[in-house]
Amino acid sequence: MIVEFIGCSGAGKTSLAKEVRRRSNGSRAILSVDLVRDRAGLRWITDPSTINLAADVISFPSFVRAYRRDGEFVRFAFDRLRRYAPSTFAKYNYRLNIVRKVGVHELARRASDRRTVLVDEGVLLSAYQLFVYSDAPYGDVDLDRFARLVPMPDRIVYVRAPLDLLVERAMRRPDPRRELAGRSRNQVAGRLARAVELFERLAVREAIRERLLIAEITDDSREGFEDVVHQVLVGLGGAGGETPQIPVRSIAFVGSEASGKSTILNEVEAWLGRDHQVRRIHAGKPPSTWLTFLPHVLLPAFRTLFPEQRLLRVEAKMEEDPPTRGGYPLLFAFRSIMLAYERRALILGALERSPGGTIVLSDRYPSGTGGAPDGPQLGHLPLRSGRPSARRVLAALEGRLYRDIPAPDIVFHLTAPLEVTLARNAHRQKREPEGYVRLRHAISADLRFDGSVVHRIDTDRAFESVVIEIKDAIREAIDGSDPSAP
Repeated sequence: MIVEFIGCSGAGKTSLAKEVRRRSNGSRAILSVDLVRDRAGLRWITDPSTINLAADVISFPSFVRAYRRDGEFVRFAFDRLRRYAPSTFAKYNYRLNIVRKVGVHELARRASDRRTVLVDEGVLLSAYQLFVYSDAPYGDVDLDRFARLVPMPDRIVYVRAPLDLLVERAMRRPDPRRELAGRSRNQVAGRLARAVELFERLAVREAIRERLLIAEITDDSREGFEDVVHQVLVGLGGAGGETPQIPVRSIAFVGSEASGKSTILNEVEAWLGRDHQVRRIHAGKPPSTWLTFLPHVLLPAFRTLFPEQRLLRVEAKMEEDPPTRGGYPLLFAFRSIMLAYERRALILGALERSPGGTIVLSDRYPSGTGGAPDGPQLGHLPLRSGRPSARRVLAALEGRLYRDIPAPDIVFHLTAPLEVTLARNAHRQKREPEGYVRLRHAISADLRFDGSVVHRIDTDRAFESVVIEIKDAIREAIDGSDPSAP
């Protein structure tokens, strides 16, 4: 089955498609980008422009195969772009976009007998280039012809959002679409209003209406997003014969050193494992990947040569005396990016390659707090303004890697007073330096996990009561049961 997500820029199509993929039953659902990226040498690519370039090459043979069937649509689209594209560059770029979308649709069509392919930038969305990104008029005849000729997915999810929300998202987006970049708020609103009108008119075309599921986004709240995800899962499950997955795929346990994470995780893993498939990972100490294996081999030598640039020493030094004018060590920056890449590979791999129904338990997890343990280390540090630099590029790369990591469904933020964590650390077999424990305790106090349900758990009490509270929260999240029930 092919499911295409359509709607205005900023409606949330990509976020919704990714979340539906994450929660889909088993590993049968994939994103259309995976048809391009899941190849030797390409799995590390995350930059959208680079992915599009790869897709241009990989999808072209499929476009050639599809042309006999879809050639009339391609000729219709090319002719309209020839007459109405806003510039010579746009004419070329949008035609290339059509070729790529048709080719990827053909790849999806061939994969759809075995998998559910979720498409967030598909052929239907080419209506944007044909009707929105110019001021040329169009009527019902044009839309009817588009709907008749365009290669159709099996199901269409129309992600609808209020115009004021679309405008607000467009204005604060760090990477605005080329057609909206540099425009005033009124100009952006006008362009998006034209897009809203287009998709509302497309939605009533018979060929589209009979496959349509409307996902109504009303605000930026996590609760609203969860409702829409559930609505889409139910809607697609009823049509595609798949059962929506339980609402919990990942649970993270975070907190300072000696707050009880590992001990509690052992208990939760044994308990959940009786009724569910469970996979446990350690996001604080991710394993090396093929790309980072060699740097890991060389790391001990670098630590010997540059002891002042050891990660923990740099963290402690920056906490006491934050660098000015972008003066943090480059070795520290490279090590931070390695960790970001390894964490992304570990977490995405655990979520995407585990059998359906598996709950991933993570010891530690990246947070959205800059400089916090296991999160971005570079983006919050000062840089020279207005000048390109290696540190600026590295900070942007680290931020992009962490943004690729989905928020866990549930976070248990374990806390205990400093004196308790120091006492626990003193009785450990593998003790950490006291200064390190103090530092981690201080910077772990305010961890941010946007999009997750966060439970702050005080572990300075009887172990049994802590575990009962955590089990009740998990049980309620999984099946909505009464926490007081046996």
